[in-house]
Amino acid sequence: MKTIRYELADGIATLTFDEPGSPVNTMCADWQRDLTEAVAQVLRDQEAIKGIVLASAKSTFFAGADLKGTMRLQPSDAAAVFAEIEQTKKNFRTLETLGVPVVSCINGAALGGGWEVALVGHHRIAVDNPKIQLGLPEITLGLIPGATGITKMVRLLGLMGAQPYILESQLFNRRQALDLGLVHQLVATDADLRPAALAWIADHPSARHPWDEKDYRMPGGSPSSPKLAGMLSVAPAVLKQKTRGLYPAPEAALAAMVEGALVDFDTATRIESRYLAGLIVSPVAKAMINTFFFHMNAIKGGHSRPKDVPRFKPAKVGILGAGMMGAGIAYAQASKGIATVLKDVSREQAEKGKAYSAKITQPRVDKGRMSPHDQQALLDRITATDSAADLAGCDLIIEAVYENRELKARVTQEAEAQLAPAGSSPATPPPCPSVVWRRPAATPRASSASTSSARWTR
Repeated sequence: MKTIRYELADGIATLTFDEPGSPVNTMCADWQRDLTEAVAQVLRDQEAIKGIVLASAKSTFFAGADLKGTMRLQPSDAAAVFAEIEQTKKNFRTLETLGVPVVSCINGAALGGGWEVALVGHHRIAVDNPKIQLGLPEITLGLIPGATGITKMVRLLGLMGAQPYILESQLFNRRQALDLGLVHQLVATDADLRPAALAWIADHPSARHPWDEKDYRMPGGSPSSPKLAGMLSVAPAVLKQKTRGLYPAPEAALAAMVEGALVDFDTATRIESRYLAGLIVSPVAKAMINTFFFHMNAIKGGHSRPKDVPRFKPAKVGILGAGMMGAGIAYAQASKGIATVLKDVSREQAEKGKAYSAKITQPRVDKGRMSPHDQQALLDRITATDSAADLAGCDLIIEAVYENRELKARVTQEAEAQLAPAGSSPATPPPCPSVVWRRPAATPRASSASTSSARWTR
């Protein structure tokens, strides 16, 4: 096998994903063949296996589909794609129903197909690393989660609970996943993953997914329940209003969610496969993958950056003015892990600006989409002050005070002296908002995000 290492020792079968020549693991053709071979080996060794561990040799767990391969597909390939998807699901199902516990050791990001691989595990353990992202971003690429992602997320969270993560492609971190019950355990380091997995296997000699239990009930009710039926009756119209009929992926995802919730698990996954097979060979998906994945990664990778301009990420940034603009910038920076000094004429005004970050994150905490721990960590990165001395050591200083030429000149001259040693500023501050003083020849990296919103309720 090229992309999977299979090992059996002391009753534990370990499948380690390690695609050669690639920084990440993908569902490439070799991986699909290797998974079939690995599962066949598991069946041959079944009598000796007490548990199965899914792991990654990369710095991330699994990246998902092979999008380069997807770009080569033609409409005539739909039937073959459907067969490939079904084979992958058959392999997943074999591992899940073998009767032994399966543990997914999530050492890094698991997105799209990667999250669907992680969902194979009856028990999912992740490293407590704030950089780890999890979720199903397929809708943003004109696709749908088609390797059991829709079926399992709906059965884990319910139709309404799964909606943001499927129809809107909202990603989540390891603590949010823990709160949602999508991840069961966090460990401190990569080295702790396997011992934790072996301990869980020892304590749970047999394991099944919730939907395979006889007494399983879908959270929030099925589509036929009176409460959901009313909302679902208007959902297609609401979605059509959002997509204008030009964005087929959300409509296919909604159909797969609802239709799948009305039938047994295996039939639901087959419905998923049919919708995905039609989308993946469409020109819409190819255009979106090209634009929102390949082109966007080229931009983020700095392909248009002049060769003599090095990458730069500030560690500490000061903001002059805690009004609407300054408060918004402070939140944006702190949410990206940047230490921020928010200065205004009084400590009270500065604290009001900081309070904006608490206000904007609280609804996410209330809905379980952000943990109180992560909210507090974000707020701790913002220092509200009325003292220019607190700006000492800033790599950047952003001026965001109101339109007053004399005030702008005074606060920027005061702040300039506090820049980090390599910092510099123009001789005369220009009279415009949001002037940035920074290190010479250093350009902060821009970030962008796209979202797809399709709420079921008005």
